[in-house]
Amino acid sequence: MKNKFILLLAVVLAITFNSCDQDLAEINENPNNPEVVPTSNIFASATKQFTDFSRDAFNEGRLTLPWVQYWGQTAYADEDRYLYRESSAESIYRNTYLVATDFKAILDQNTNEETRGLAAAYGDNDNQIAASRIMLSYMFYELTNFFGDVPYYSYGSDNETFQALKLEETATPVFAAQEDIYMDILKELRESADMINEGAVVFNSGDNIYGGDATKWKKFANSLILRVATTIKGVDNATYETAFDAAIASGVMTSNDDNAAQSYDTADANSSPLWDSFIDRTDFAVAAPFIELLKGERGNFNPDPRLFKMAVPISEGIAKVKDGTAVVTENFDDYVGIPYAFRNTNFLRNIAYSYPSSNVLKPNYKEVLMEYAEVEFLISERNGWSQTNYENGVTASMEKWGVPTADITTFVSSLPAANQANVLNQKYIALYMQAHQAYTEYRRTGFPNTLIQPNELITLPQVQVDEQNTDDPLTSYIFEPGPVDPSVDDLPFRLRYPQLLQTLNGENRNAAAQGLSNGDLITSKLFWDVN
Repeated sequence: MKNKFILLLAVVLAITFNSCDQDLAEINENPNNPEVVPTSNIFASATKQFTDFSRDAFNEGRLTLPWVQYWGQTAYADEDRYLYRESSAESIYRNTYLVATDFKAILDQNTNEETRGLAAAYGDNDNQIAASRIMLSYMFYELTNFFGDVPYYSYGSDNETFQALKLEETATPVFAAQEDIYMDILKELRESADMINEGAVVFNSGDNIYGGDATKWKKFANSLILRVATTIKGVDNATYETAFDAAIASGVMTSNDDNAAQSYDTADANSSPLWDSFIDRTDFAVAAPFIELLKGERGNFNPDPRLFKMAVPISEGIAKVKDGTAVVTENFDDYVGIPYAFRNTNFLRNIAYSYPSSNVLKPNYKEVLMEYAEVEFLISERNGWSQTNYENGVTASMEKWGVPTADITTFVSSLPAANQANVLNQKYIALYMQAHQAYTEYRRTGFPNTLIQPNELITLPQVQVDEQNTDDPLTSYIFEPGPVDPSVDDLPFRLRYPQLLQTLNGENRNAAAQGLSNGDLITSKLFWDVN
């Protein structure tokens, strides 16, 4: 049993012991299971596992959703103040490699001559390879944006530093340079888009993102190139422009029908990760800065009707949200966000803040990986803050949320002119519920510029003064991060490497930490963070 645990840990972390022990391999053989699992089954499981851990209550709910001030916690505000849990960093790191082994298994089955024919029964070989490479690129993009240098796997590169998932070669892979990872991700996405056969399906079943539609997968790959290339715009403008323009020429998302989203079911057993977090608990509400932005009280936009689709009035409790009976009014005064990073939230009665709407809190909520609105905002930036693409992005976002056409027309006609601040602030609104990417965007650009900043004094609305369950209610408070060491005056720039690595791959972890500006601390900027 001990040996089996060690083997599992090796696969999960992709950093520990060699898995080639013949005796152990024979012990682990199960004659009741097929030697080759259908690739469609592996793909279905892998994409779900990825969004399950990436978007759950800890790795998004208590990390990036509050950090970019979409949500706040109702019982305490430790993570909101950047005191994130070591378990979140470990989960993001460990589970990325666990799921990556599944996508690599699909690549192996589709390239091995002994299994390639079997794999073809579940979809076009090249399309299966392309979709798996796209998902690997997506996951490693997120992983490196959290930590910096990490062990990295590439399907199509012979770079000697790309050692992850090669357990037969090394038990302790080096941490590849983030700059090299970015260049390879762009290459992987470009090659993946180019190898897709649009005349064939990707998977006959098991594709819960696009239902096997090869054309949509190609658009997704090209659209991701826009995202990845734009992230390094400030440090490598030539690569940004070349990769971006080639992706546009190849074909990107052109409507919300092209949105990439992982589907879930209505049954709790197979429901969306944040729905799971609300089954027996009520830990989150929509944060005040975000609601104030949508109400027109922050920034320079008019009141935004997306508020009525994203949140519920304070009069509607979580039970009504969960059963879909919450009454949504169109009176902006009925919506109040939970105070951000307010240490006394546990004294605040739940009738004093707005919960996420039933559009978000439902078992079959689709976790969006990327959507058309973001593509239009990226193109607006590439075109010198184009007004047309800016308006297209806002329109696409409002249409996705189900805002009536007349309201969209009225709001878009009132938009202030396109410039960096206005485009990126609207992009932030459109990225609601895609908090990992919003966190990357904030570090890259400094926008949105509507977030509450550390040491800022916040005055509470009267309803939240009245509804504090204490004899001495507060009327205001100061956003005090931490205490974190070292102290910060902005969002953390990264996550620290999981502590487990110091034991399991300490030498390579230490080498990576030494390459960071301030060592393995949240104040070390990543190479593209130059704003």
